[in-house]
Amino acid sequence: MEEPKLFIEFQDDRLVINEEVTAYLEQLTNKAEVIAIVGKHRTGKSYLLSRFFGSGQGFPVGHSRKPCTKGIWLWARPHPTHYNITLILLDTEGLDDHEGKPINDQKIILLTALLSSFLLYNTLRCIDASAMQDLKYPF
Repeated sequence: MEEPKLFIEFQDDRLVINEEVTAYLEQLTNKAEVIAIVGKHRTGKSYLLSRFFGSGQGFPVGHSRKPCTKGIWLWARPHPTHYNITLILLDTEGLDDHEGKPINDQKIILLTALLSSFLLYNTLRCIDASAMQDLKYPF
């Protein structure tokens, strides 16, 4: 996959999966490792994941307070050193986004944790009690 694509988006209160991305994933034959990132909005999640493939180009990155990433984006490429592995990166909508809903934050965290082999929690400072509260899902 040459560039990241929107994988899962929110439409009203539903999660909608991009069928084009699903078809791409179904045709993969290599073992896949999924690395996902969650964290507050505007903390550099997209930039950090784009660096995995060296160039820093990839996921859309903004230069304003307006969020760029909505939903969950996916980028699949051959692993840079293990040629029999496909590396799948999941970039997520930022938590506490003023345009989003708190329930969407919880859905993003839960779904991303279920889909990933490795989950990164990106933060500007140390993980505090407020960050831990964000990770709780109300059952």
